[in-house]
Amino acid sequence: MKKIFLFAMMVIIVLTACKKNNDGGNVTPPPPVPSVPPPLASVTLKTADSILIVNETVSGTKEATRLAQNMPASDFYTTGFYLPASTVLTIEVTAEIGTRLPTLLVGTYSRYQANWNPTSHTLTTGINSITDAIGGIIYVRFHNDNPTDRVRLKFVSGMRPIPYYQLGRTTQADWVKMVDNINNVPDVQLVGNKTIITFSLANAKTYKNESQEALIKKADRVIAIEDSISGLFGNDPIDQPNVHKYLMTETDHPGYFMAATFYRTFYSSVTGGIPSILKADNFSWGPWHELGHMHQQGSWTWSELGEVTVNIYSIAVEKALGITPTRLTSQNEWNNTITYLARPESERNFNGSNASVWTRLCMFQQLKLAFSDSFYHELHRQARRETVRPTTTDTKMRWFMLKACSISGKNLTSFFQKWGMKLSTQVATDAVFIEMAALGLPSPSQDLILLSD
Repeated sequence: MKKIFLFAMMVIIVLTACKKNNDGGNVTPPPPVPSVPPPLASVTLKTADSILIVNETVSGTKEATRLAQNMPASDFYTTGFYLPASTVLTIEVTAEIGTRLPTLLVGTYSRYQANWNPTSHTLTTGINSITDAIGGIIYVRFHNDNPTDRVRLKFVSGMRPIPYYQLGRTTQADWVKMVDNINNVPDVQLVGNKTIITFSLANAKTYKNESQEALIKKADRVIAIEDSISGLFGNDPIDQPNVHKYLMTETDHPGYFMAATFYRTFYSSVTGGIPSILKADNFSWGPWHELGHMHQQGSWTWSELGEVTVNIYSIAVEKALGITPTRLTSQNEWNNTITYLARPESERNFNGSNASVWTRLCMFQQLKLAFSDSFYHELHRQARRETVRPTTTDTKMRWFMLKACSISGKNLTSFFQKWGMKLSTQVATDAVFIEMAALGLPSPSQDLILLSD
């Protein structure tokens, strides 16, 4: 039996080997089985939550009024979502406390020259279907003079998640995953305790390995320092920091380097301003200055001081971060100030062209050197408490000069005269110096114009 079995196997093998194709050629061996690639590993992205609870706040303009500041901060909430142009967004709105409802903003202030301000969309209770012709990142604005209400927003469909870094919730690894895997939106966003930073996905890819935590924490710290020199601390409600965050955004506008206006500061990708807000090490004088504009008070910032008092905040940041030498020293501004103060009295006009913005800043710095940071703490606090605030150059100069005397406890007549502080007429100037003398304060024990750092 064993022999018969072996023979049969040999016959089968021979027949198989000699079998021909119809065309007379040998049989083509069966094709190899194609290899199947392993399934792609799923990537879990920690993007925005689809449900957002929003509490009503006071408006940015009301906060600016309380703080006596010139410009409102960013009085809207971030969502972490982007709405493509002409796409239907479905969002469900539920009032949890009260009956007032927020508005939806589509687009980022100053991000794009062609869409300089966001579009507002009214929301109603229940399911909302919203379409925006241009599209953009989605924000929520919800404010009232006496805020009490709260709503629940559920983003259902139509929106796209953006790379969205939330301080305390998002890790650097999470951020890199989002930047690497989300490619259907143009912009990204970082959100800290006081800061919103918005910029292009292209720049996010370039800077993705930089520490986003270090960047947003530094931005938050800068704002805290500028709040501090503004006297925004203590128990009095009027001296609490702004309830809103500060938007810092990339812009494609070629007409700016960096700038500040209502609800935002912005940094150009065309003229080279944008790198200053993309990396912690780059976050220096430029953004400090623009955030300083958001802190300026109108009561003592007359027309010639728009680019002067702003740097009181920048210098405060410079000092807090331990940066030396100071910019006033490194730019030789103290020597320029000596030159200005050595001019004949008739040629010294603080508001005139022979005093640069940096020379004028030196006067404000001398008051700080003489009377410490507390001088500016109290100056800001008193500005907040004015019920009738000055609005003209003359009234602002008078307010500042008199407050400088009362806060310092010194008669600063000689100091201001040497600096060439002149109102619009000699009569108005003389009247202020008479009021200063009437306060009955002693003169400083040192000549303040000799101070420098």
